[in-house]
Amino acid sequence: MTFFLRKNFSKLFYLLIFFLFLFQNEILVQDTNSYIENIYKRPFFYPFLINIFQLISENYFLKLLSIFQLILGYLAIIYFSFFFIKKFKIKSNFHQIILIFTIAYPYLGVSMKLGLTIFSESIGYPLILIFSIFFIKNYFFFKESRTKRYFIYLMVIFILMVLNKKTFLIVLPLLILAELNKLILDKKIKKFLLNIFLIFGVLITANLIERTNSYFKSGVFKPISVGGSSLVTAPFYLATDEDLEKIKGVENKKIIEFAKKDFKENNIDRNIITKSNNDILSFAKNNRDLFSHYYSQFVYMQDLFENKIAKHEFFGLDKKSKLLARELSSQHCTEIAIQLIKLKPLENLIFYATNVIYGMGGYFISRDDLRGFYANVGFSGFFILILQLLVVIICLFSIFKNNNNLQKNISYIILFFLSLNLINCLATALYQPVYDRFSFYTFQTVFFSIFLIFILFFNKDEN
Repeated sequence: MTFFLRKNFSKLFYLLIFFLFLFQNEILVQDTNSYIENIYKRPFFYPFLINIFQLISENYFLKLLSIFQLILGYLAIIYFSFFFIKKFKIKSNFHQIILIFTIAYPYLGVSMKLGLTIFSESIGYPLILIFSIFFIKNYFFFKESRTKRYFIYLMVIFILMVLNKKTFLIVLPLLILAELNKLILDKKIKKFLLNIFLIFGVLITANLIERTNSYFKSGVFKPISVGGSSLVTAPFYLATDEDLEKIKGVENKKIIEFAKKDFKENNIDRNIITKSNNDILSFAKNNRDLFSHYYSQFVYMQDLFENKIAKHEFFGLDKKSKLLARELSSQHCTEIAIQLIKLKPLENLIFYATNVIYGMGGYFISRDDLRGFYANVGFSGFFILILQLLVVIICLFSIFKNNNNLQKNISYIILFFLSLNLINCLATALYQPVYDRFSFYTFQTVFFSIFLIFILFFNKDEN
């Protein structure tokens, strides 16, 4: 019994914590109702899960869902952490607890309690943790596992991730690059082509499921996208009034005039290029709170472009054409965004790059109610970003100068997590401020990687 407790102490320690969470109430957020009602823009998987628990209990389905989320979260965290603990022979319970903490933090932290919160991130996070381990086993330790099972597991998790949140398409370039790298190493062209075929087959299957989902919800057999309302927000936030006057298109001009009037009436602060004296680079560099400000304005601006403008009467349609109005709104917002970016390409590029940099730097937001995970414990800003750059240099040096395959694999794994975080931030910054809710998926694995390096350094004497 003593041996069992000693050997599994870290697992039992976190099992107790997650067990105590079961007695807490589920947390409802702004988006919760949209998942329960399965509105037009929600992907298939999370509302489908909600429907399953509604069938079990109409009165307690949210509580049952939160319990499921906590169980899935615990299992994913332990599976993820103990892959590294076993692979690199980390025997110290203290080191194990610290390492698990770095990946379990979203469930324990002050910014959000993931398993208890009813939104798709509570499923998305454990899915990407499981995906990461299957990816590592399939591509970095493929010589140890000659079967195809991890690739099949990978595809199953990949389709669930995409059906849960389209953001997870960010893993597609990494899958393609990993297959190309594997082709170079083992020279099996038929296997490579088959795997690429299967990857795109998964995407086609996910697309068909989403089309079918849209058909049952809205009567149209096509994916529904409202991304234009998010895409236009940053260029509009930056644009001068003179820029807005240059936009072409009757409907586009109508949208701009409506938005300008509404923003003025509601004291929405924009026109940042003018306020920066046409030097957005210096302004962003010297005003770190700019992105907290951008976030606070973004919420209102994006809502206006997605909901207030997307009315059937705005486009002269009948009441039955609500979905068409939303599609037209998104289409025109995309056109406006492209025109604004063309008018001020350098300023928009600088703003985009700064958004990415601050987002990668440990969550830039500094408002009291929106502080990032690590801002709450003193880790924020460029400290984390610089640490990531140093880790990249160390990993690259290890890959090219080290003959030890295990150490090379450690470097490849860490570079995988860093690349995943970079791609996530690059994709997110196109549409919105890069903050906790959208970047924690991948940033958490970066934080885990940094701690893994330190623990492995102090773990030398144990092996």
